[in-house]
Amino acid sequence: MIRTSFIAAAAASGLIAFASPAGAHGHAQLPDLDQVAPTDLRVKQVATKRGSAFRLGFASATENRGRGPLTLHGFRRGPNLSRMQVDQLVSHSDGSSRLIRKVGGMEYVVHPDHRHWHLIGFARYELRPVGGRSVFVLRDRKTGFCLGDRYTAPRAKRLPGFRPFPTQGDTCGLGRPGLVGLFAGISVGYGDQYAAHLEGQYIDITGAPAGRYELVHTANPDRKLLESNYRNNSSSALISLRWPNGYVNRPALRVLSTCPQSSECFGTERQLTSTSIQPPRRTYAPQ
Repeated sequence: MIRTSFIAAAAASGLIAFASPAGAHGHAQLPDLDQVAPTDLRVKQVATKRGSAFRLGFASATENRGRGPLTLHGFRRGPNLSRMQVDQLVSHSDGSSRLIRKVGGMEYVVHPDHRHWHLIGFARYELRPVGGRSVFVLRDRKTGFCLGDRYTAPRAKRLPGFRPFPTQGDTCGLGRPGLVGLFAGISVGYGDQYAAHLEGQYIDITGAPAGRYELVHTANPDRKLLESNYRNNSSSALISLRWPNGYVNRPALRVLSTCPQSSECFGTERQLTSTSIQPPRRTYAPQ
C-alpha cells in the first residue's frame, strides 16, 4: 500500500522510530497549540464585480508549546483522488509513535500567492459583534493552511522538547499536485504564521454596522487534532468599527484591546498589548 510504504520510508530516514499500536509503552508526547492574538489589523478596499468591497485583514500565528511535535501525514491511494486523508503521528517517551487516523484532509490549492497542499480547517477566524445588537458572525473564507516551523516561539528554550533547528520544513508539496503523500506540522517551540491579506487572511466587512466587535482566532476548532491542552486554542482582539464617510468609503478601525488565550475580549478591561510575532528564522513555504 502507498501509505504503508510511505511511513516505512519515513522510518528508514529517521523521521519516526516506528509506527506502533495504541497500546505502545511510554507516555504520549502531545502537542499544545497556542493561538497568538490577532495582529496587524488593517482594512483594504478592493474592486469587485458588484463594486467596492472592504476586507479586514489580520496576521495570525499558532505556536506549539507542548511536549511533542504536531506531525501530520497526508496520503491518498493515487493521483486520481483530489483529496488526501490526514493522520496524526503521536510520539511517545520511549521513542515509539502511533497513528491517530482521519484527523482531517488536504487539498491542492492553486492561488496567485502559492500552489501547494493545504490542510483544511486547521484554524477559524470570526468577527463577532458585541453590545447587545442582533447576533451575527462574519467568517473568513480561507481554503486551508500549509503548516511548518516558520519562526521560533518566545521562551521556546524552556520547553523540554525544543530543538534548536526546525524539523518541519516541508513546503507542502510546492508545485507538486501529483504527490500521493507528504508530512506537515509544527515542532515544539516553533510557530506557523500568516501575513495580513494573504490568501484568506481577511474577513469581508462590507456593510457591517458600526460598533464594537471581537475578532476571534481559533486553532483546531473541531478538536480533531489530539493535544494536551485545548484551553489556549483561541485568542481575540476587541475593535471599534466606524464609517465616518459612509459605507462606500474606507471605514475607521481602532484596536481597543488584545486578549491572548481568550475568545472573549469585551468587558475584560485589559489594556492594549502588543503581541509580537517574531520573524521566522527560516522560511520554508511561500508567503
